Amino acid sequence: MEHFDAIVCGSGPAGLAAALAAASHGAATLLLERDHMIGRKLCATGNGRCNFSNTLPPLKFMERFGRNGRFMTDALRAAPREFFLDLLQQEGIRPVVEDEIHYFPMNGRAPDVRDAFLRAARRAGAETRLSTGVRRILVENGAVKGMETQSGETITAEHVILACGGTAAPALGGSDSGLELAKSLGHTVREPVATLAPIHVDNPWTGELAGLTMADAELGVMNGTKHISMRGSLLFTHGGFSGPAAMDLSGAVNRILANEGTARVFLRALPGQREQGWFDYFVRERETVPDHLLKNSLARVLPRSFAGLVCERMFGPEFHSKRLTNAAAHELAHFLDRIEFTVSRPASMDEAMAMDGGVSLREVDPRTMGSRIVSGMHFAGEILDLTGPTGGFNIQFALSGGYLAGLSAAQH
Repeated sequence: MEHFDAIVCGSGPAGLAAALAAASHGAATLLLERDHMIGRKLCATGNGRCNFSNTLPPLKFMERFGRNGRFMTDALRAAPREFFLDLLQQEGIRPVVEDEIHYFPMNGRAPDVRDAFLRAARRAGAETRLSTGVRRILVENGAVKGMETQSGETITAEHVILACGGTAAPALGGSDSGLELAKSLGHTVREPVATLAPIHVDNPWTGELAGLTMADAELGVMNGTKHISMRGSLLFTHGGFSGPAAMDLSGAVNRILANEGTARVFLRALPGQREQGWFDYFVRERETVPDHLLKNSLARVLPRSFAGLVCERMFGPEFHSKRLTNAAAHELAHFLDRIEFTVSRPASMDEAMAMDGGVSLREVDPRTMGSRIVSGMHFAGEILDLTGPTGGFNIQFALSGGYLAGLSAAQH
């Protein structure tokens, strides 16, 4: 029967960082991956380019995760962004910043990021095994004693780190295996829904704009009395929306769909403009350029295809600004201030980059990433019920949380 000080389940960013931390601090470490390939999902992130972090300072970074973002305070302190930037550079990977915020490897190759962490972990002494799933965690007197693999092999250990990811992207290895293991230990798991996914709307006219990108739009949803909105680039698709604004909002929308069956999503195509501002704009256009087509006036501030479709649907294709009455101007201004869409079909996990849900944070000690229920058990990465937006947030949290979990396993 084999024995290790720490067993890490999962080889995504959280698992790789956990194995690196545990091994480099003296723990005999085994990294298990049930797939045939290390870090398969990591290699696909950022369209294969791997946006692994961003330039936001810790407080701003945590704010983007919502009210539970402070959970990662100790993780970011134990393994800040700069720690991983240095590690990558030592492994020959030069990080670069794009759009003044997003970190990528300069060569644009996500597998090189995976390989850098894997090399560092192996050099520190971590052993890796592929195609090895976990059947159950062995617990005795409230403490971890090891695990039994799917093949029936028993491996003993004082610490087990579940970094198995979540249910998103099953084609890249996503599954509920880690969540089921957590449940078997008595942990509470909030049922996952897809997030960082497209939003499918019931309004067919959006399909006429498929391929249109708005560089800066606001997309929102009402959750009871709470207003949730995201701002960023928005892509119209044949079935609705994609792009950062939609993907960042998708978790909230899919959670509402799971609870209520339908959701109302609204779009502000010009985020800084409200209803009165739109009304004033159209009145000025009517007075200063009365012979202009209304769709051409609107196209000065919004994408031409969008402006044309809106005006043609409401007033016809050859409608001039001088024909716009105050009542019609109010109607158009009200529409543009809050363009509403109905959503009744959630995104699937096949379409999602992450899941919203997972192991309850109340049952995990943020100082060690350790279980409050089973001694020697740790969690890191997507398996936890804490998901951020697109832009390097989730990989950075996985790396920092994984490193803290591995460090804690080695030191306790």
